[in-house]
Amino acid sequence: MKKYLSTMMLMIVWIIGSSFSPLKEGDLTKEDRKYINNYLKQSQKELFSRIKSLSEDQWTFKANETTWSPAEICEHIFKTEATLVGRADAMDTTTFKPQTEAYVKERVDFIISFLQNRERKFNAPEHIQPEGQFATAKDFITSFKKKRSETMDYVNTVEKPLKGYYKEFGPLGEISGYHWLVFISAHTQRHIQQLDEVLANPNFPI
Repeated sequence: MKKYLSTMMLMIVWIIGSSFSPLKEGDLTKEDRKYINNYLKQSQKELFSRIKSLSEDQWTFKANETTWSPAEICEHIFKTEATLVGRADAMDTTTFKPQTEAYVKERVDFIISFLQNRERKFNAPEHIQPEGQFATAKDFITSFKKKRSETMDYVNTVEKPLKGYYKEFGPLGEISGYHWLVFISAHTQRHIQQLDEVLANPNFPI
């Protein structure tokens, strides 16, 4: 009996100890994960508020042949999300050089500001171009909820030190895996602005 109790005590101590293992340099903190997830929830809420009541005619409305419909904008957001999570996860193959928290926040602010500026236009790569995947807004919302839940699960469970790996990425300059996770919601908000432009078009179906 004493041997059994001793074994049980050792197991409890091991479980408690493993639950409170110290963070390594570059690891996401509890606050980091909370910030990213809150931003993911916020941007999803903003997106759904624009599209949840759209009719099929409104969902597929195009102002002209060179602009996207709400359906196409949302499909692009959906496709891009998996790509961005993949980029974040692959950062551990790049250079490990952790920066100060002040630098990390400075880059976060820059990324959000950069993406909110719709004066800068970019052509989406072919693999994240819309192809008519979602027939209705309801179809999209159902699929996007699942996709965003998977993203949040990744944020909650990833153990790679994503804040420590940095790589140059075009006009954004040097960013880390953590910044790619922030990029997801900033990218969603960028295209919410695009969506608002479509909804405000004088020819948009009533």
